[in-house]
Amino acid sequence: MINLMKKTMLAGVGLAVVTKEKIFESINELVDKGKLTTDEANALSEKIVEEGRVETEKAKSEAGKLLNELLHRANVVTKDQYDELATRVTELEGRLHKEFPNID
Repeated sequence: MINLMKKTMLAGVGLAVVTKEKIFESINELVDKGKLTTDEANALSEKIVEEGRVETEKAKSEAGKLLNELLHRANVVTKDQYDELATRVTELEGRLHKEFPNID
């Protein structure tokens, strides 16, 4: 399941790279034809890159939420949950040994 998600995300990244290259080619063609100035092309490129970054962050966040939901449904413990439980057990053991010092 995790491998499938990784492959899907990598495919998305590959698609984004190809799309980015095509967009920059199109922008450069518009500059070459005189329909955009170099400054306008740079501004447009920066805007597209920023929007892509924002969308990528949203996709990462949504993928993380989806993965956590799948793990929760499968009753799989996450590392954070495990670490929290291990800390609680250690604290409880410490309190137990203070209360009953001769028990090992």
